[in-house]
Amino acid sequence: MDQIPAATGQGMKINTRLLKTHPLLALIPTFTLRRLVAQSELEEFPKGTTIYRTGQPCEAIYLVVSGRCESRLDDGEVEGVFGPGDALGSRELLNHEAYRSTVTVLTHCVVLRLSAGELQRIFAAKPSVAGRFSQTVSSRFKVVGERRRERRVRRIVSLLALNSQPPHRLEEALASALHTVAAGRILLVNFVRSPERIDLATWQRRAAFINGSFCFSKEVHETHGGYAELHICARGDPSEPEAIAPLLSHLGVHFDYVLLRLAPDLPPSIALECIIQSDLTYLFLHQSTGELYDFQLLTRQLNETHRSLIFPVLYLQPGFSSADLNAVLKHIGRPVHEFVHDFPDVATSAPVTQSFHLHLTRLAREIARCRIGIALSSGGAKGLAHVGVAQVLEENGIDVDVIAGSSMGAYVGALWAFGADGYRMERIARELETSWGLLQLIEPALPPREGFLRSGRVARRLRRTIGNARFSELARPLRVIATHLDAMDREVFSSGEVAQAVEASIAIPGICVPVTIDGETYIDGGIADPLPVDVLVEMGVERIIAVNCIPTPERLRDCEAERHGGASRSRVAAVLNRHFNYFARGNVLDTMFRSIHGVQMRVAEAACRDADVVLWTVACDGRWHDFTNPGKYINLGRKVAEAQLSELKALVKGGTNDPKPFQPLAVAA
Repeated sequence: MDQIPAATGQGMKINTRLLKTHPLLALIPTFTLRRLVAQSELEEFPKGTTIYRTGQPCEAIYLVVSGRCESRLDDGEVEGVFGPGDALGSRELLNHEAYRSTVTVLTHCVVLRLSAGELQRIFAAKPSVAGRFSQTVSSRFKVVGERRRERRVRRIVSLLALNSQPPHRLEEALASALHTVAAGRILLVNFVRSPERIDLATWQRRAAFINGSFCFSKEVHETHGGYAELHICARGDPSEPEAIAPLLSHLGVHFDYVLLRLAPDLPPSIALECIIQSDLTYLFLHQSTGELYDFQLLTRQLNETHRSLIFPVLYLQPGFSSADLNAVLKHIGRPVHEFVHDFPDVATSAPVTQSFHLHLTRLAREIARCRIGIALSSGGAKGLAHVGVAQVLEENGIDVDVIAGSSMGAYVGALWAFGADGYRMERIARELETSWGLLQLIEPALPPREGFLRSGRVARRLRRTIGNARFSELARPLRVIATHLDAMDREVFSSGEVAQAVEASIAIPGICVPVTIDGETYIDGGIADPLPVDVLVEMGVERIIAVNCIPTPERLRDCEAERHGGASRSRVAAVLNRHFNYFARGNVLDTMFRSIHGVQMRVAEAACRDADVVLWTVACDGRWHDFTNPGKYINLGRKVAEAQLSELKALVKGGTNDPKPFQPLAVAA
């Protein structure tokens, strides 16, 4: 079998017969190709290296022997992920232009550098070769363009459990969930010590073909979960880590997602190399001192770049006190990426809960880069429209992975993230649907030195549903926005007690008394960030829905015209409102809130530009304190969401194309 060693770029003998299998080089006559190879060289690039950047002169094309490279355009969009058999820079060479993209190494890479000047001399001497070369390049980039339109993602993910006896075979469940939410072929690689499995030494002898032919077809097996599975033996030989990079790049050519199950007893050198060469790593931890210590040892062996690609996932075991969570986080030394609840116990054959399913699906969508986040705006009672939106999303099977809310959006978001569905939230809202319902929320501040009202009753009402739940105990990740009163800066709460953070987020300045948490004073989140789309962007959420209850000035003028054109109130009602109802239009509390509203308009409108779908739930006759008419706003939210249901479904479908069934690949000759 003709091979090109894939472990290093030095001392390699380039086999011309092997190069002739490549679609581009097959067009060049053998004698000419030998001369080209003699003037070319193999180059080795570690992970993270930039091979070339946008705008640099095209001095060569690079033929990938092993490894994976990512090409990004100027706007940051991923043009494609390339592996063995792909050529980088060929289009620029033909068009006599600078490189159009920036190419970065994802997995330790070996490339054959072909001089642009030598290729141009070959094309000048043989115009027919140049013509066929151009056609081949065009057809290959047409395929790449189609992949980009399909929003295909190629990723390699390591899965490492520090416990030798995990409570559940999470890796299989994650692979199956990935098959459900993402398009493409999925492979789960099990690194084992069993001698009957193919080993890394055998892989080194086989190496990768220049055209990426698949050598492991016989060892890959289909599972009932819709993904393929491969077992590879690691014996602990010192040379084995060198085979990891070419192995992963080779598998990455044929599978869109490669999940690496790294057993706790795997040789440390193998586990470390898999982590380094992967795109990201999930590290599954229990709440035990021993595992946290092992995690710290692992991170010390990685540099800052590779350490940043490790995402700790913490099992929240039954009976664990969430009050101790801060100590656990401090011991780990970095934030926990995901908290997994209701982890099923294989010994008891307990059914999988909805909470566990949500966590697993969210990890799968993160791998596939198709998470869905929703930003819920401030708006007082008008924010009850968020409940109607939630109902429509749930009815149509559109799962939300992350919620960010400000003020009333934080209140609704807390209920939703805790696990209350849209109809339970509606029942809670309708408890105020009486003539005196608003009094259940009002707690006068006497004397009214810092504000007219306290927000304690609202917080206690929230605790009736979620108790003293902390952010780590929620079914969905939640971000609550408040404004730091001294710095007037945005504060994003993601830890601690949820109800306390929400109480700070709803403290309307001038109307409500500011809330103090850990010695710091906070007011309404709508002051700094009324529609927290930017919070979801910073979290890296790929698909964002914005629900905005804040009108634009143009919409306000239309509403004002409708108000003057409507029926007038009785003289008695007008007199009572003017002299006794501080919430009435034109009185002090209403004027203060409308002034705040004016500041929020432009900020919220700008935030909408970063969202994929914007739902404008604006009610002309709405008032911020109108909590006794929840049905009006909930129905408005439903109406707007149903009107844009096709956009919402398209948003989900954009990242969850129908998964392709597993098909055995042809064995290389």
